[in-house]
Amino acid sequence: MTRIPSPMADPAWFVARLHPGDERGVAASAAVVNAALGHGVLTVGRLLRHMRDDETVQFLAAFPQGSMTPVGAALAQVVDDEGYRGFIAPMPDGTLSPAPPSAGGRRVGILSAMAVVPSMRRRGLGTALAIQRTAWLRERCTEAYAMVWLRDRPGCGDGVLKAAGWEPVTTVRRYWEQASVAGDCHCHRCGSPCHCDGLLMRLPHLPAVDEGTGTRRAWTL
Repeated sequence: MTRIPSPMADPAWFVARLHPGDERGVAASAAVVNAALGHGVLTVGRLLRHMRDDETVQFLAAFPQGSMTPVGAALAQVVDDEGYRGFIAPMPDGTLSPAPPSAGGRRVGILSAMAVVPSMRRRGLGTALAIQRTAWLRERCTEAYAMVWLRDRPGCGDGVLKAAGWEPVTTVRRYWEQASVAGDCHCHRCGSPCHCDGLLMRLPHLPAVDEGTGTRRAWTL
C-alpha cells in the first residue's frame, strides 16, 4: 500500500494505492464497492490478477487515520480489446465506436467502479478518489469513459465526476441487465435481472492518436 498525497485530503482520512500483495486490503476495499454497487461487481481473485500490471490497472482505497478498514475505493484501468467489447456490449449501436482499441492505436481507459461508505460521504473523499483516478487516466489514455449507476437517485454519482472534469454522454437503459442475468453481479435494488440505467460519461480533452505513427499528439482542446 502506498499513500498518495492529496490537496483535498481531510485530516481524518488518507488515500492509498493498493498492490497485489495487499490481499486483505484489496478484499476489504472490493467489499466496499460491492456493498454500494452490487454483489460481484468486483471479484477479489480477478482483481488481484489484473493488478499485477501496474500500468494498466490501479486500485485506490481511502482509510480513516489510524485504521486499516477502508471507507472508500476506486478502480481505473486501461482496457484491452476484450475489455472494451465487454464495456460497450450493453450499449445501443453507435453509442461508442465498435472498433477494437488495438485497430487504431487507441488507449481506452475506464473508471470501472467508485464507492464511499455512507458514513463518510459529503466529506470530499469521493471527489479526491475521482480526481486521482482521472489524473491517472489522463496520463495513459487517448479516451476514457465511466458508467454511473443511476438507480433510483439520478445524478447522485455524476456530480463527483463532473467536478473532476467528466461530461455526460447519454443514458443507457438497463446497462447491467446482461451481466446480472449471466451471474456476474447481483443488484441490491433489482436482484437479477438488473433494471437500473447507467449514465455514460467521458473525459474530454485527451491526447489524440496520430494515425501515421500511432503516437499521441499534443493535448486537444
